[in-house]
Amino acid sequence: MQTQHTITIRLAHLLDIPLLIRYWQSIDNMTALRPFGGDSQDKIAHAETVLKHAIGSAHAVVLVATTEEGEIIGTISGHVFEKPGVNISNVGVIYSLWIESDYRCQGIGQQLLSKVENALMVKGAQAFQVGWDTGNTIAKNWWQKRGYASYETIASKLAPNVNDVK
Repeated sequence: MQTQHTITIRLAHLLDIPLLIRYWQSIDNMTALRPFGGDSQDKIAHAETVLKHAIGSAHAVVLVATTEEGEIIGTISGHVFEKPGVNISNVGVIYSLWIESDYRCQGIGQQLLSKVENALMVKGAQAFQVGWDTGNTIAKNWWQKRGYASYETIASKLAPNVNDVK
């Protein structure tokens, strides 16, 4: 049986960025193939740029879960994406949910999700969207238990080098 901990959910600060980058890298490392930047040499700099923008944006939110001692043990992020010309034009895109392994299965992910959904609704979100890797059945089950339904599969492949095409 795991110990229940007193957890606080708060907005991320710029000083949290180095640890959040480490969490984001852990998420990236779970998948062998990331064709759109996962193996990029500048992904740390890119993550830092994204986090700085999100922390300061009126359309985004980055939350962290902390212990009583102030240790960050989880995070979630989201932004409101405007999709003109569709039935629901303001979609809250949720990403980078991460909980330290010692703190999983204690409801912290659910707390983070509830808070980020509420924050995104305040920013205008009318619906929510999240993605997970197709082989990650744990993530699939977790998100579906919370009302998220798969509606499409996005596939990718790398293009051959132009010089190799004859």
